[in-house]
Amino acid sequence: MQENRMKRMLSDGKVVVGGWMVTNDAMLTESMGDCGFDFIVVDTEHSAQDPVGVMHHMMALKDTPATPICRVAWNDFVRVKQLLDIGAQGIVFPWISTEEHALQAVSATRYPPAGVRGWGPRRAQRYADNMPDYFAHANDNIAVLCQIETQEGLDNAEAIAKVDGVDALMIGPADLSVNIGVPLDWECPKFEAAVQRVREAADAAGKAYGVITCGAEMGKRWLANGARVIIGGSDSGLLGMIGKSTLAELREAIGEE
Repeated sequence: MQENRMKRMLSDGKVVVGGWMVTNDAMLTESMGDCGFDFIVVDTEHSAQDPVGVMHHMMALKDTPATPICRVAWNDFVRVKQLLDIGAQGIVFPWISTEEHALQAVSATRYPPAGVRGWGPRRAQRYADNMPDYFAHANDNIAVLCQIETQEGLDNAEAIAKVDGVDALMIGPADLSVNIGVPLDWECPKFEAAVQRVREAADAAGKAYGVITCGAEMGKRWLANGARVIIGGSDSGLLGMIGKSTLAELREAIGEE
């Protein structure tokens, strides 16, 4: 069975840095994978991805060092099953607010008797020598990342982190800030306290915590606060940053404001 490199790195206490795909262009996914990210997340919650498109993203990552991960649209074992069968080696679960939600998330990624995943690993079986090999190791090879995005999730962070099979707690900073009443205010003491609670819950359970951000400067701030899962930016976000920076330098060089 081909090892899930991202999951192993987290288990070893290392920091992992990933990218985020929101466009439908698998060629961009391949380019992001070639950059050397530890993992790439294909987002199916807030982007227009269909299963065939996701499969193309997974195929594009095949020969890159990046572990292929998907963010599922919802904590639904049917959707999870399809993404895993397509080739995702991990799932980001949005809106995990209770211990029960976390248990459901882990169960969706495991074959019985440990979970409820149905059999049919079409592309996924390429990670193994044969079907029995895949079945024997799949449960231990899938990464589960649970997003804390609500006040309820914050209140239950300790219980969520303790669920066996959860690899990391992921802060969804925008939704979390909105749901605790300080929308998009990253400097607010209330938001900072929320982050600290998630970090402490993860630390106490021996798990990692991380965040979705954009750009190295913001990412370094989270690293300084103990995050071990850093999503450095999306394809469209990073392209926009590079485009604006390059254009500004060229405008300055030709004497334009």
